[in-house]
Amino acid sequence: MKLKLTPTQNLCVGYLESGFKLIQLGEQFYFIKGERRQKVLPKTLDALVNRGALAHTEHGHYMLSDEFIEHRKRMREMDEPKPVHH
Repeated sequence: MKLKLTPTQNLCVGYLESGFKLIQLGEQFYFIKGERRQKVLPKTLDALVNRGALAHTEHGHYMLSDEFIEHRKRMREMDEPKPVHH
């Protein structure tokens, strides 16, 4: 898994982490949540699959890969400040 994501790819991951659903209308893909809708290019989704951040299910859905979710958890734990005892 290549962990380095472009800003656009990172934004797409952020949409999925914050509860947006990814849908396909015709040839176009969108992140949707309530009334909000954001277009995403198929080549961006393909790049995320190639980098291991997204998994493509047998039903044609995209979702964050288990490996990527674990990576994000590890990165958050590293960023949390450790308690300091004086």
